[in-house]
Amino acid sequence: MADEKKLYPFRFLPEDVEKDWGGERFALADLGYPDSMVGNGWFGGNTISELMQTYLERVVGDTSFEFYGTQFPVMVKFLDVKGRTSLHVNADDTSAAERYDAFGKTALWYVAEAGEDALLYMGFRRDVSASEFFTGCVDGSVEDILCKVRPEVGDSFLIPPGTVHAASGNMKIVEVAESSDLYFRLHSWGQGTSELHLEEAFDLIDFRQWDPLLRRHSDPSGTRSVLAATEQFTVNELRLSDPLRITRRESDSFLLYACVRGGAFLDIVEGDWEGERRYRLSEGEVLLVPSETTDFVIAPEKRDTLLLEAGLDPREEKDSYL
Repeated sequence: MADEKKLYPFRFLPEDVEKDWGGERFALADLGYPDSMVGNGWFGGNTISELMQTYLERVVGDTSFEFYGTQFPVMVKFLDVKGRTSLHVNADDTSAAERYDAFGKTALWYVAEAGEDALLYMGFRRDVSASEFFTGCVDGSVEDILCKVRPEVGDSFLIPPGTVHAASGNMKIVEVAESSDLYFRLHSWGQGTSELHLEEAFDLIDFRQWDPLLRRHSDPSGTRSVLAATEQFTVNELRLSDPLRITRRESDSFLLYACVRGGAFLDIVEGDWEGERRYRLSEGEVLLVPSETTDFVIAPEKRDTLLLEAGLDPREEKDSYL
């Protein structure tokens, strides 16, 4: 019976993980563990990987299926930072595939809350040598060559593969990233007992000065603002004061909506819709709108509701000899 019905917007049950520096909440992840579980409708109790195994492009669209197969391509985490995370770097898709048979990780960090002590480390404040970085990680002086950024609420940071990064102080971050649990811990500031991967990841690091253009400031005057547009995902910031209709007759991508602040209702307005038409989205939750759902309205439940919208844009076809 479910095969004959149109797929509906899915709400997922979050999974919390405690960390030495605070904690992270997986709002949507197809990583084997965690494997986010649907919490609404007749698919309740099924995981995102089970949906993908059965419905494939009906969930994600042709673009995603062509490049990611049965892997759901994007994950969303809410990070609650209350200390200092270790210094990490992510691999690109090519290196990850060749070495680990995995996807790489491009990520976007959106700052939802920031205390006075909030600090982000993003790449290097100048071009550095590999030996200088290695020495800094070993003797603890690496902080001197890192680019330090004081984040403001509404700031977003695109983190390409190869960019060393960490967070410190008190802040809340929403992470939208490729679905990959492959990352490399480079330095732990003398805290914790987690394994480091400095030598393993050394040739993955971009040692050039960090590009400040990878930081985007929020636009309070706009309804939809583009935060990132990459091959891996597109992320928009939605500031809702009035209902917003989404009609996408020619799009083949899923859409994810992560509620950063406030709350919203998603109403299906397709004329031939047979199921439930209204879906609630509360702060800290994610709704997945399948690719075959093409006409709906998002209405704010509270004033100053803020959502992040993520999807996949069609990729340009490349000749095989390139």
